[in-house]
Amino acid sequence: MNLYTFKLTYKYTFGILSCLSIYTYYFYKLISGHGISDYNGNYEIYTLDYFTTFTLISNIFCQVWLLLAAIRPNKEGDSKFLGYTTALNFAVMITITFIVYNGILVPLDTGFPTHPYDAFATVVNHIITPIAFVTYFLFFMRNKKKVELNTYFIKKFWILFVMVLTYCIFSLIKGEIRYQSHSELYTTPKGGNIWYPYFFLNIHNPNGPMGIPGAAWFVIAFILIVGVMIGFTYLYNYVNNQFIKTKFYKSRYNW
Repeated sequence: MNLYTFKLTYKYTFGILSCLSIYTYYFYKLISGHGISDYNGNYEIYTLDYFTTFTLISNIFCQVWLLLAAIRPNKEGDSKFLGYTTALNFAVMITITFIVYNGILVPLDTGFPTHPYDAFATVVNHIITPIAFVTYFLFFMRNKKKVELNTYFIKKFWILFVMVLTYCIFSLIKGEIRYQSHSELYTTPKGGNIWYPYFFLNIHNPNGPMGIPGAAWFVIAFILIVGVMIGFTYLYNYVNNQFIKTKFYKSRYNW
């Protein structure tokens, strides 16, 4: 297998795997009713919440990028959507998904799922796809050039920041509307609520994990996520600059 075929296979494999994980899991839960009890059987609210988590959005961005890059390999690194800036932004977003889920949500809130299909979707969405996409972006993406680290940060970091901030604002507004509605639609059978997609966005929770109020968790998470965005933007650009200088990359610049 030559490198071109390997890259094509790689993109199709992980793009399709991501699609299977996201969409079959959604329909599986609709058909089986597994997990729908938290939404009191309301499929509309479940659907809205399922497709508006940061995990799903970042995974869909990556899967679409991989599949489009597989379908139009000659445009990789050249067109706006398949270009370096977009790929870097998606790589950092999926890195946030990886870190927040495995480093915060699993140990402090959700735990790791025990149901087989839950576990499959979780592993694909929070571990396999993040690693696969970042690996491809750093080491296999074609037509990459040296990036001036500080210049990039000053001129282009705002794009990533606005994308993540927009999601945060959307989730806060949606959660506040639900909180103010005082509707049983957003109360789970176990007495919890589905106001916000993540516990650290629930600013109305007086007693979050470790006894820390939700508002404080929001500040902690905001600082952490901004730090991850800045740190990994610099890190991935630095790795890119080092890798494109290697003989391996130079000899295959337009693979």
